[in-house]
Amino acid sequence: MLMHFYWAVIRRESQKLLKQRDRLAAAMVRPVLWLWIIGGGMQALAGGDYTARLLPGIVGMTLLFGGMVGGLSIALDKDAGTMRLLVTAPVKTHHILIAKTLGAAIGALVQMGLLIALLLALEGLYTLLFPLGFDLQEILPWVGRTLWPQLHVLLPGAALAALACAALGVLCGTFAKSIDGFAVMMNFVIFPVFFFSGALYPIDPMPALARWVALVNPFSYCVDLLRHAFSSHAEFGLMFATLVLVGATVAMLIVATWKFSQSGAAVPLNQ
Repeated sequence: MLMHFYWAVIRRESQKLLKQRDRLAAAMVRPVLWLWIIGGGMQALAGGDYTARLLPGIVGMTLLFGGMVGGLSIALDKDAGTMRLLVTAPVKTHHILIAKTLGAAIGALVQMGLLIALLLALEGLYTLLFPLGFDLQEILPWVGRTLWPQLHVLLPGAALAALACAALGVLCGTFAKSIDGFAVMMNFVIFPVFFFSGALYPIDPMPALARWVALVNPFSYCVDLLRHAFSSHAEFGLMFATLVLVGATVAMLIVATWKFSQSGAAVPLNQ
């Protein structure tokens, strides 16, 4: 029964993702724009291998935006009344949130896979055109400089990072009382989480307060796992980043379950 419940929730979330082609397109266009504009500009200023440093952060951004949709799904289900059906299912509250987290994490991984496939295609185009005298690097500054990931590190690292990002989204969704409230909360959370991490620049040279914020920010460790996978400027040990992310994911789900039990599950049933 429990496995059927998980399968039903995850399948529903996956079907919604596949129907939202604009969301899948945005998952590829947004990171490419960041690589093109931010990466190109900073490469010109900083020189060196800035785009190699930026790429894991941009892949992490895709996971962050994709995972946060788990919270939007909770807000939408509350608004549509679907949550009333879920809370009446013969499963405990935390199973609902874990299933939502898994569904959002899978969606985030699909979006990351599409992004990496697009970047690989651009790398192939660069390799094909360069002998013909056309340097694609003049248009897309990161091609030809990309360090490609070690799959044995990328696959488990990205899966754990996606779960952490999805758990963050679910946590926000349990605190949001409406879709509009979640939109405000998402903007309030997602950009500080992204900027106070090692996605765009190293943590160590940050001002003291910003550095402490980055060190308690779970997304910093998501990015660092991806840096290990891309062999690019990792700032923490692989095992340390893994343990921090596991602990942060469990902690966020515990808080989300408590909040959902207090209000998220009860309010829809009483209306």
